[in-house]
Amino acid sequence: MLEKNRERARHLKIALNYLIVTLGCLILAFADAVFIVPLNLVTGGVSSIAVIAQYLFELGGGTMDITDIVTWAVQILMLAISFFFLGKRYTLKTLYASILFPLLYSLFLRFQVGAFITEQLSAPTVVGDTSFENLSLTLLAGLFGGALVGASVAINYIGNGSTGGLDVLCSILAKHTPIKEGVGSFIFDALLIIVGMLFMKDIPHGFIGILSALACALVIQVGYVNMNSYVIADIISSEPAKIMDYIHQKMDHASTVIDATGGYSGEGRKIIRVAFNRRELNDLKLFIAQVDPRAFVTFTNASMINGEGFDPLPKKCAEQGGKSQNKDGEQGL
Repeated sequence: MLEKNRERARHLKIALNYLIVTLGCLILAFADAVFIVPLNLVTGGVSSIAVIAQYLFELGGGTMDITDIVTWAVQILMLAISFFFLGKRYTLKTLYASILFPLLYSLFLRFQVGAFITEQLSAPTVVGDTSFENLSLTLLAGLFGGALVGASVAINYIGNGSTGGLDVLCSILAKHTPIKEGVGSFIFDALLIIVGMLFMKDIPHGFIGILSALACALVIQVGYVNMNSYVIADIISSEPAKIMDYIHQKMDHASTVIDATGGYSGEGRKIIRVAFNRRELNDLKLFIAQVDPRAFVTFTNASMINGEGFDPLPKKCAEQGGKSQNKDGEQGL
């Protein structure tokens, strides 16, 4: 029965992750189709390649919108590169979102979903007989679009997914060089913004693109990085049983009890240690304040926690650990 419940919980978690990734793709496609691409903003990512390609296409006399075609082409190309350089497992992980995102973008673009928003944001300012672009509206679109893109990325991360695209190149760079994914993403986005400014010869749009990219990064930082960090709490209280019961039953976390002695009083103490997600911090604080306002609690930030109830240890680490143990065994240590 226990094994059956665990299997059911695993399937529910997978289904929930797919729903979360679907929501992330939906928001990303909407942001690109309504705010970023129609206003020719180069902010980094696949959408920027589509904007630059559209500009060059129109420069050569083209009249149709090819941004969704370019998006599909880039996504498929990145999937092929991912398969050859990162393997089947990574490719399958990104396959769902890599197909869903361009599909949703194509639907939003071709059926003009949100066109009334785009029309108002791209409305020109008229002075006498002269009309010119209202850069304040373009800036508003860039900031709002960037924030939505950041929200979509954060949501995808929470659902353990990725929309692929240039993330594939960042992962390859991280695999073969000391440059990590975050730095690689910044490098590729910066290069695209510079290329866009050079090709399109549009400095104001380039600067708005930079601000849009910053808005995206800020939302990811607040929405995912900060909220998805971990905390370790050490609690000394006169009500240890109630606090441990809350941790075990309500938070669904294990705890460790450490015997300690008060340095000043010499009295025996029990320290309750628990690791949890930052999102649970306020609830734990409130509960401790209710049952024991005089409790002494220290909170320590943890960049990563692995093990039961959290992310499992990476397979590579486990394999290396096993090899080390075998080696030690052979040497008789």
